Amino acid sequence: MEVQPTFFELDDKMVAVFSVWKDNCQIKMECLFSKTGIEDYTIEYQGSKEKRAEMIEIAIVQAQTIFNRDILTAYV
Repeated sequence: MEVQPTFFELDDKMVAVFSVWKDNCQIKMECLFSKTGIEDYTIEYQGSKEKRAEMIEIAIVQAQTIFNRDILTAYV
């Protein structure tokens, strides 16, 4: 499950803050985007060690979806 991201402008870049939940695990991601894609990100993870890598991968996929759906249209 994903919550609608919150967007911020930072110079010529965009920041999206969003959370993803799965199997009693939560990841909050702050993702910095440029016109070409994901530049950097920070995560806050709550859950089991075993699920951490899986949750990070899910959050990165979600960040890419946000980029394609929301960020690219802002630069057009």
